[in-house]
Amino acid sequence: MYKEDIIIFLRSVFNALFPKRKGKRGISPVIATILLIALTVSAAAIVYFVVVPLFQTKAEIVQSKMFTLEDTDDDGSFDQATLTLYNLGTGSTTLVETATVKMQSEQYSWEIQGELEFIAQEEKEITCSTDETDKQIPEFTMFQISIEYSGKEFTTANSYSTYSSSSGGSQPEFIIGNLIERDSSDDPASNFPISGSGYSPVLWFIIGQFKDDQGGLMTDNPEDLIALNGYGAQEDYRPYFGITDEFTEGDISDDTNHAILAYNDSEDGDYPGCITFSGSRFDGGDQLNWDDKGIAYMFAYIYNPTDTAMDVDISIQSDDAFMLWVNGDLISASYSTANWNNWVDSNTITFEPGYNIITVRTADNSGNWDAQVLFWDTGTTDDLTLLQNVWPLELVTSI
Repeated sequence: MYKEDIIIFLRSVFNALFPKRKGKRGISPVIATILLIALTVSAAAIVYFVVVPLFQTKAEIVQSKMFTLEDTDDDGSFDQATLTLYNLGTGSTTLVETATVKMQSEQYSWEIQGELEFIAQEEKEITCSTDETDKQIPEFTMFQISIEYSGKEFTTANSYSTYSSSSGGSQPEFIIGNLIERDSSDDPASNFPISGSGYSPVLWFIIGQFKDDQGGLMTDNPEDLIALNGYGAQEDYRPYFGITDEFTEGDISDDTNHAILAYNDSEDGDYPGCITFSGSRFDGGDQLNWDDKGIAYMFAYIYNPTDTAMDVDISIQSDDAFMLWVNGDLISASYSTANWNNWVDSNTITFEPGYNIITVRTADNSGNWDAQVLFWDTGTTDDLTLLQNVWPLELVTSI
């Protein structure tokens, strides 16, 4: 419909609504024209800003299931990934022919096999792979996979390549990571808890974020979100490397793909040992890059290879609220924002021979979000350098 046709139509409507009556002056042609122009502009605006967008379609690719890695040439590195993707948008899209595999600061192109076109509301499995050895993902390596489509990019959460027994040799009991020795110069918070140095875990299991983008999380009766998903009490949960537990309850985001994320903080950020979920106040180099407002669980195993129990003092700094357990016992908790930038008063705990687990529930009310744990010698003769920060490769039942 042309502008002239619209004006004629609107004029006829106007004349029908406001007919000339005998003895009364009608609306002047100038005023009528102004009103008609205004009505025309309004109609055009409604068509452009309301009607047109309703008919526009958009695609949105998300990951609908946990992906798998394979070592097809049995050389100890992963050369193939299988992902299940879902187009939850209202329009069709076509994936580009190559995926980008990101490992720390390096990026590599892998070819995508399978049907690249996704219609609206379609779920489909795709495979991406490489034949080049130097582009493969080594075992125990943090990585992401990105795929472009329709000017957008889908990227998986940070993931750790699972142990593969096909690479030869016997499967170890656990993966060892070094505890990080830290002093006040290695800490972005304002009041390091000791004058000397202590130790922080860098190998963590993380799940979240729950209560995605929800504020008002400071409560002294927090909901057990591990139990809500059917995995028992939060303080008794024992994740391990390669666990396949899926978390769908508790308003959880896809930041860890609804699964346990094995996160190595020694390979990420400027302050190893300080896990920063959101913002740059604490460790701007961390690459989790979650939105603020939410809840996360963190689990770190400390393995004592000696036959003697070791007593240590332990403290935590968390922005904002937190709960801290060691071997299932609640050690410390804060349900306010008052200590967001401070290490809390320390408590003495015992690392028994064998496995020990540190469990943290951290909640962010808004803005920057981090959590970190530090422990140090109580003054006894225990050699804390013997302690090992590990990822178990099977369920730990000895704690």
